[in-house]
Amino acid sequence: MFPTQRKHILLMSSWFPNRLDAFVGNFVQRFAQLLTSEYQVSVIHTHGDPACSRIEKEIDESDGVFTVRIYHPVSKNKFVHWYWQRKALSTALDEVEEVDLLFAHVILNRGLQFIRAKHFYHCPLIVMEHASYYRKEIREKFTRIQRRIIKRTSLHINELLACSAFLQEDMKAIFPTTKSTVLPNFVDTELFYPSVTTSTGYKRFLHVSTLDESVKDPETLLNGVALAVKAGYPDLHLTVISDQPSEKWQEMAAQLGIAGNVTFGGPMSWNEIAEQMRQHDAFLLTSSYETFSIVLAEAWLTGLPTITTPVGIGKDLDPSLGIQIPIGAPQALADALQQLIDNTIQFDVSVIREKGLEYSEDKVIGQLKTIFERHLIDHD
Repeated sequence: MFPTQRKHILLMSSWFPNRLDAFVGNFVQRFAQLLTSEYQVSVIHTHGDPACSRIEKEIDESDGVFTVRIYHPVSKNKFVHWYWQRKALSTALDEVEEVDLLFAHVILNRGLQFIRAKHFYHCPLIVMEHASYYRKEIREKFTRIQRRIIKRTSLHINELLACSAFLQEDMKAIFPTTKSTVLPNFVDTELFYPSVTTSTGYKRFLHVSTLDESVKDPETLLNGVALAVKAGYPDLHLTVISDQPSEKWQEMAAQLGIAGNVTFGGPMSWNEIAEQMRQHDAFLLTSSYETFSIVLAEAWLTGLPTITTPVGIGKDLDPSLGIQIPIGAPQALADALQQLIDNTIQFDVSVIREKGLEYSEDKVIGQLKTIFERHLIDHD
């Protein structure tokens, strides 16, 4: 462990990078790194691995963060699986001592682990939500176990954080009386910055997502581009970056006759995505739902105007930042693309960047310190 007199913050999350998926929950890992400027920081995470026949421990100390990952066997027998989950968590808890505050992320499906850790360390529990399962059409389909996890966890939360006002509103149906605060995700202001060369027009468009058709709506994205190309804009080019397979969407682009207008790439590091943003003229987001949308904040920091649906931090988009389009409306996307290419709207890079700076590391760590300190004082 790192020798320090600073307060000790422990992070836990239902999503966290692991040997089975190196990208899931990477924003939680970044929160851990952010907090090291003010606190001693540890992370514990348990994960089922079908390749395991016993508990396997993975401990890492890097970037100022002490991280404990415990892998455990997976069983179809729910009682056996429960046994391995509890044993994995016990193993993890034994590796970290004297925690002052537990900062947990994403209640489903590890909320009960958060409760156990809170009792183990006798410390306050602050939970930050990022997940999209609070929207009405999803929450109405919660299983009995999911409802139980959420209800029990809510009884032990000292403060609930939502990554956007958009998400906070959806969460009220589940947490009508729980104290909640909006705390945004943050963006690396040194990594995402505008290009030194000024674009002479809007022809190069960028989209970054998982391409999950249930929320990212790549079908509207490609249909909108196809409509714009067919309307007389053959020089339009879209770059799609994703950390998930894109073969289905490459095939769709070919069927629409725009294979030459769309380039698929990824996965990419944040450094590579930042460079890609500087090489493009505008950013496109066609999601049907977002709790935050970190890529919008990154695009704004880079000075890119955005065409976006009214989701996450893109809801009620200021016209100085781009063009808002309805959800699932490829013709509206095509019209917006044509407006940009025709230069009928002018944007100020400095104004767009200023909006992105609302999500800077300094502002978010300042907000977190204020939240943490009031609970740490009560705890002391």
